[in-house]
Amino acid sequence: MAHLKQDTEKICYMILPEGIKEGLFNGLKVLSDNHGVSIAVIDAANWNDDLTPWPAAGVFKKAKPFGGKSASFLKKLTNEIIPKTEEELGIKDAERTLLGVSLSGLFAVWSAFNTDVFTNIISLSGSLWYDGFTDWMKGQTPSPQLKKICMLLGEKEKNAKEKRMASVEEQTMAAAGLLKTGSQATVTFECVEGTHFSPIMPRLERAFDIVYGTTKHVQI
Repeated sequence: MAHLKQDTEKICYMILPEGIKEGLFNGLKVLSDNHGVSIAVIDAANWNDDLTPWPAAGVFKKAKPFGGKSASFLKKLTNEIIPKTEEELGIKDAERTLLGVSLSGLFAVWSAFNTDVFTNIISLSGSLWYDGFTDWMKGQTPSPQLKKICMLLGEKEKNAKEKRMASVEEQTMAAAGLLKTGSQATVTFECVEGTHFSPIMPRLERAFDIVYGTTKHVQI
């Protein structure tokens, strides 16, 4: 797990897809420096299993089914990964943000209902099309500790060829509405330029501006 340390109590835990981690370090350092936020990039997740809330069929033909092991991974995150990280960084009274992309964006929103350890939630291109997810949200109560929830989606994501994924904009709007009415948090939902989590850095910049406050723009 990669760490970027700042001398504040604010820390953002990021669960990023393998394909976008390389080459992001400089951009993440700029975000960390500009906003005074420590960043911890978590490497421990089994993507299709640990980040999904219940088993479901795979998206594409012959794809492996999703494992639905979010509860187990959240326990590992809150009981092992977070305490160890904050001990290493010397953070005593953390203000924690959980940021996810795609399936980890789904996990971040699911976590809003299943733990009180996070202050903010960021979901970038979150897979909120996941079978039954927004229906499940209707019967749940978000954590009262949440202050800000940010959900960003590429404007072209609704054009996905796969039927389930093509419902993502509709389902994300529905999820944002449920969070607005069901929580005390400030909820932001925006469609932004691009496709599924691409381009990623402008999306990360926008999310940090929403959650931590706008800073002067630094080109990444």
